Amino acid sequence: MGAGMARNLVAAGHEVRAWNRTRERAEGLGAAVAGSPAEAVEGAEVVITMLADGPAVEAATAGLSFGDAVWAQMSTVGVEATERLARGEFVDAPVLGSRPQAEAGELTILASGPFERCRPVFEAVGRIVDLGPEPGAGTRMKLVLNHWVIALVEGLAETVLLAERLGLDPQAFLDVIDGGPMGPPYAALKGGAMIERSYPANFSLKLAHKDAELILEAAGGDAPLARLVAERMAAAIERGHGDEDFAAVVEAGR
Repeated sequence: MGAGMARNLVAAGHEVRAWNRTRERAEGLGAAVAGSPAEAVEGAEVVITMLADGPAVEAATAGLSFGDAVWAQMSTVGVEATERLARGEFVDAPVLGSRPQAEAGELTILASGPFERCRPVFEAVGRIVDLGPEPGAGTRMKLVLNHWVIALVEGLAETVLLAERLGLDPQAFLDVIDGGPMGPPYAALKGGAMIERSYPANFSLKLAHKDAELILEAAGGDAPLARLVAERMAAAIERGHGDEDFAAVVEAGR
């Protein structure tokens, strides 16, 4: 995700310094490669963090001074971590989309907080949704949207499995709903992967499981569907599918 964003920022004419915990992943982006987070943020106007989870963001930014920079925290880290991280001129702006959207500059940015200084940066990587002046609304909306997506994919997985157990071709189910009110485009995308048992990762199962746990955390545990999905994801991860796309949740039932 961060690599695609960095390439688009460079292409838009921004001066970019990139840091990654694995240096090789920051190379070849057209950006200068920083040797440390402190080197990356020195003198910056906008600092973006795009990392796997809250602990990774906290580790990367511990002890950092952002000076006059605005910090755009764009990782999905959950409500509690967002509250812990917020300091200085802080923008909470997680994104919708995965690698293809990041590469194409077509992410949806759920921006909350004082993000006007970030606007040229955000416009280089996607479409801005303004969720108000207080940081935190972006993260809360991201969890709501992620709940919808993981529930959809788990429901799709169980439907594909049901069709197989009833001796039907699950592709016929996808064909019936295609183009109608019961057939969101996501069903064709993820359902095809489930049928083919091929899960090239746009959004890995282990990250989706992390997001399901963040939803449960934010809901105080009172999200029974999210709990079920998290359990199914954990089962598929135990079977070796954690680094594959989260459509591999179907493997929990095979």
